[in-house]
Amino acid sequence: MVKAILHVNSRNVVIVAAHPDDEVLGCGGTISKLIKSGHRVILLYLSSGDSQEERREKEALRVCDFFQISSHYFLRLKGPSFKVSSPNIQKVIRIFKLITPTLVYINHDQESDYEHRIAFQLVTESYWRYNHQVSFEKRAMGIVLYEVHRLLLTHNLVEDISAEMDTKMKAMSLYHSQLKSTRWDLAIKGLNQYRGRLHNQMKFAEVFQVKILNSILPYLHY
Repeated sequence: MVKAILHVNSRNVVIVAAHPDDEVLGCGGTISKLIKSGHRVILLYLSSGDSQEERREKEALRVCDFFQISSHYFLRLKGPSFKVSSPNIQKVIRIFKLITPTLVYINHDQESDYEHRIAFQLVTESYWRYNHQVSFEKRAMGIVLYEVHRLLLTHNLVEDISAEMDTKMKAMSLYHSQLKSTRWDLAIKGLNQYRGRLHNQMKFAEVFQVKILNSILPYLHY
């Protein structure tokens, strides 16, 4: 079982969200830990939603400010344009080339939300094509899959976010538009508590599936 990714040098970590709020729900505590450890975190929002796009982007920018994240991108895919296509793949690759990510976070492939599954396919295809186009030293080391609406069936990375849970909840509270009809913040807090109790009695935890490449193996704790 992979316990944690060793924080050796400062890295460029890209957190890809299908929609604004997915990044906080799936890995808000880990985002906080990465930033505190000196890593550069970049947020990439594939869609701003099919309605209230302006409001949701404003909320996302508040979240970026809250985490002190200065690099963020909005692709604004929506409706029929939210698909795996050559133009969309090229858009993601162009951003990757600007960032040179070492790790890429995206929701897992069994999510119940259709656009989340499309997001997984789009990002993983872009990831592999990017790695084949750039020199070895610029290649990303791996993809890290997070859970939002449906649990990961298997995971190999557990992040203790007990010290970050309040930060995660405050970040989630900035997504006012998403909490009106459903208290996603309370749902994810319960999930993180459940995940934590299953692993060494942590108070709260986020779990991930790391798609490991050979180049990342020396940097992992077991």
